[in-house]
Amino acid sequence: MDTQYGGFQTNYNKKGKRSDITEKSFLSQTRCIFTISHAVRMGFDWPNHEDVLKQGIDFLFEHYRDNEYGGYFWMVDEDGAVIDDNKIIYGHAYLIYALSEYALLTGNEECKVEAIRIFDFLQNDIYDFENGGYFEHYNRRFNLKEARNDIGSFKSLDVHMHLMEAFTSLAELTQQENHKKALNSINELIFEKMIRKSTGTGISMFKTDWTPIANVELDTVWGADRFEEDKSIGITSYGHNIELAWLYLHSQNILGIPKEKSLNKMLLIFNHTYNHGVDWKYGGVFVEGIHDRSVTETNKEFWQQAEGMVGFLDAYLLTSNEKYLDAFKNIHDFVFTKMINWDQGEWYPLLNQKGDVLWDYMGTSWKTIYHTVRAMCQTVNKLEKILN
Repeated sequence: MDTQYGGFQTNYNKKGKRSDITEKSFLSQTRCIFTISHAVRMGFDWPNHEDVLKQGIDFLFEHYRDNEYGGYFWMVDEDGAVIDDNKIIYGHAYLIYALSEYALLTGNEECKVEAIRIFDFLQNDIYDFENGGYFEHYNRRFNLKEARNDIGSFKSLDVHMHLMEAFTSLAELTQQENHKKALNSINELIFEKMIRKSTGTGISMFKTDWTPIANVELDTVWGADRFEEDKSIGITSYGHNIELAWLYLHSQNILGIPKEKSLNKMLLIFNHTYNHGVDWKYGGVFVEGIHDRSVTETNKEFWQQAEGMVGFLDAYLLTSNEKYLDAFKNIHDFVFTKMINWDQGEWYPLLNQKGDVLWDYMGTSWKTIYHTVRAMCQTVNKLEKILN
């Protein structure tokens, strides 16, 4: 918590000291609000969480909300001064996610109303009524932006997956049929357009008509430090695939649909990740690979490990197949022996295949408490279900 300006600071070095970066991304603020709310709602203690969350939401509403053109700015400085006025739907997905989770925890009506308002805005002004799905990158006045290599407007699995989780929390909060319908529609769209039916693997990026394209670097981008060159259409992210599986199963629970109805398409994802994404020699989950062939990046990024632990526990709960519990143990042991900086209580962002640290910072505008804390809360919850 930033006691001077409000909101949350997320830029820290290996020793837990503030870096020279003073920016606060829209994404980092919403992820902090979601994560703290989620942890408390799941029964974990968070010191002074009422005040911590309130000041975070106050900072968000005061400095990110654009009262002239609508939506929320992408980046402000530590004092709230706007330094990037683009409107990124990825961030708005997390806004709905955070406000819904906070309202589920507290019953706060203002945040519930704002979550519904942003949902309605997405449905009316951001949804692609011709091809389906949602556009993603806009300037301040909500003119569509293009990728740097002139591919034109684009859509991604990443954004739609996070809209799915946002709509899940909103539907849980409101129980409104239009929110459940939108959740069901985006679930169907993901599996119809963005998942290979033969392997259960995700396709990362598309033209607006759902023609798959190679990953392209974006004008406003998170994870730019990971981007070296355009990646082929065949590349799939093992972390996104297993994360999609458990988030989808959770959405089915909120919709009241028996998880057994999802078994066949979940097995494709679980088995592909088990067979290709898990490093059975050194432990952990690889970054990515060609969907029907071998691994192309053997490094281990923090968030893939977090989502892999949760996903394989869900796989075991769904199937009772011991091999998925073995996969969980594999990733768990890699995380707890290699990935955690125990002096700080956070995870290193990137290791090589053997577990040697490649990057050692604790936080940036993109690496926050979100994946790690949510995964630990979910892991405890699911292990208790297994023990019971």
